Amino acid sequence: MKKSASKTRMLLLLLAVFVSAGLFWKFWMIEGEPTFDIQTAELTTGNIERSISATGSVQALVTVDVSSQLSGQISQVNVDFNSQVKKGDTLATIDQRTFASKVSSAQSNLTIAKANVEVQQANVTKAEALRDQAKRAVDRQKKLIATRATAEATLDQAQTQYETALADVEVSKAQLSNAHASVAQKEAELAQARLDLDRTQLKTPIDGVVINRAVDPGSTVAASLQAPVLFQIAQDLKRIEILVLVDEADIGAIETGQDVSFTVDAFPDRVFNGKVSQIRIAGATTNNVVTYTVVVSADNPKQKLLPGMTATVRIVTGVRENVLRVSNDAVRFTPPKDLPVTARADRTDRDIAIVDSISQRLKLSEEQKQRFRTALAAQRAGRSLNQVGDSGEGAMPASAGTRGGEGRAGRRGEGAERSRSGQRRSSGRGDDGQRRGRVGRALSGILDENQKAQFQQMRESWRENTRPAVVWRETPRGLQPNRLILGLVDDTYSEVMRGDLKAGDKVVIRARRQDAEGSSRGGRGSR
Repeated sequence: MKKSASKTRMLLLLLAVFVSAGLFWKFWMIEGEPTFDIQTAELTTGNIERSISATGSVQALVTVDVSSQLSGQISQVNVDFNSQVKKGDTLATIDQRTFASKVSSAQSNLTIAKANVEVQQANVTKAEALRDQAKRAVDRQKKLIATRATAEATLDQAQTQYETALADVEVSKAQLSNAHASVAQKEAELAQARLDLDRTQLKTPIDGVVINRAVDPGSTVAASLQAPVLFQIAQDLKRIEILVLVDEADIGAIETGQDVSFTVDAFPDRVFNGKVSQIRIAGATTNNVVTYTVVVSADNPKQKLLPGMTATVRIVTGVRENVLRVSNDAVRFTPPKDLPVTARADRTDRDIAIVDSISQRLKLSEEQKQRFRTALAAQRAGRSLNQVGDSGEGAMPASAGTRGGEGRAGRRGEGAERSRSGQRRSSGRGDDGQRRGRVGRALSGILDENQKAQFQQMRESWRENTRPAVVWRETPRGLQPNRLILGLVDDTYSEVMRGDLKAGDKVVIRARRQDAEGSSRGGRGSR
C-alpha cells in the first residue's frame, strides 16, 4: 500500500516537472524577444491654432429692468413682448385716481399756507403800528415829567407798553417766517404728489425692444424695499455679448482682443465670430471649481442671436502659421521596456541644427555662422567625458548573445531598465538648460546690438512658451530618441521650435506587440 502511494507521488512529481519544462520552453525559450508592429507619422509644415472651449449665455449689451416705485393697480398696458420702444414711451399706467387726489389735496394745503402768510404779514404790520404808538406815548410822558405835569408811574406804564409792543413785533415776524416755511413745505408736498402722479406712468429709459412683460391690466403692484420688475428692455440687439465661464486653469491664456468663434443650438451649422472684450477679475466657486467670467462681444446685424441662448464658445489663444509640426501622438509615445532603442543622435548633428536654426532667425552673416560653429565645437570639446556621455537620454545596451538570451536579460533587468527610462525622461529639462547656456556663451561677442536684442527675446520666449520633448525614430538598430523643443500645441500637433528633425522625417506614434502567430495586439508602452 505504501509502495503504491509512493509511486503515485513520484508520478505526480514527474508530471509537474514535465509541465513546467514545457511552459518554460514555450514562453521563455521559443518566444524569445518579442516583435512589434511600429506605426509612424511624418513631420509636416502647416498651421497650429490653440484654443479654449467653454460655454456661455447670450446677453444684450444693455438690459434695463423697468420697475415701479409705487403700489397700485395697473390700469393700462401699452406694449407687448417684442414691441419696439423709444426713450420716454409709456409702457403701462398705474391707476392715477388716488395720486391725483393727493395732488389736489396738496394744492389746497399750499393755498391755505399762502393765505396764512398774508395773515401773518398783516399781523406784523399791526404789531409795528402798536410799537410806534407806544414809542410816542413814552416820549410824551418824558416831556411831561420834565415839567412835572405827570407822575413817574405813568411814565413807567408807558415804557412797559412800549417794550411789550416791541416783543409783539418780534413774535409777529417769527410767525410770518413760520408761515413762509409752511408754504415751502406745502410746495414740496405738492411737488412730491405730482411726481408720484407722473410715476404712475411707467416709461422706458432707453430705445430698445421689450423682451419681458410681467403685468397685465388689472394686476396689482406692491412696491416694497425691492422694486418689482415689470418690464425688461434690451437695447439694440444688433450688438450682443456672451458671458463665458472659463476654468481657472485656462484663464491665464486669455487676453482682451482675442478672436472668438461660437455656435448656438438654434443654428448648429452656422459659426458666429466675436472678440474678447473683458475679463472679469472676480472668480466664482462652484463645487470647488473656480471659474472666471469672460465677456465676448459680437455683431448681430440680423438679430438672429437672442438673449438667453446658450453659446458654445471657442477662444483662439495662439496661432502659428507655416511652422514645422509633429503629431501629439509622437510626443506622448514611450517605447515599451522590451523594445530595443539606440543611443541618441550625435551631438555634432545637433549643433549643426542649432546653428542653422538660430542663424536663420537672427540673420547671421557667413562669418558670424562660422564663428558660432567654432565656438560651439570648442565648448563641446572642453566638456568632460562624463558630461559628454551623459546627455540625459541614456542609451540602452546594444544587442548581445542569442535571441533567447536577449529575452531573458530583458526580463531579469526589468527594474533597472525602468530606472534608466525614468532617468532619461526626468533629465531632459536640465540638459536643455545646459544647451541654452552653451548657445548663449557661444554667441557672446559675435552678435551686434540688434541681434543681441532679438536673441534675448528668443531666450525669454524659450523660457515662457516652450517645453522639451523626446520623439523616437525607427532605425535598423532600434528606436532612436530625438529631443525637440516644442512651442504652441493644439489638439493634434505641436510646434517644433528647435530640434534635429525636418519636414518629412518619420517618428513613431505607436508600437503594437505581436503574438507568436504574427497578429498585432497592444503591448506595454504602446499607445
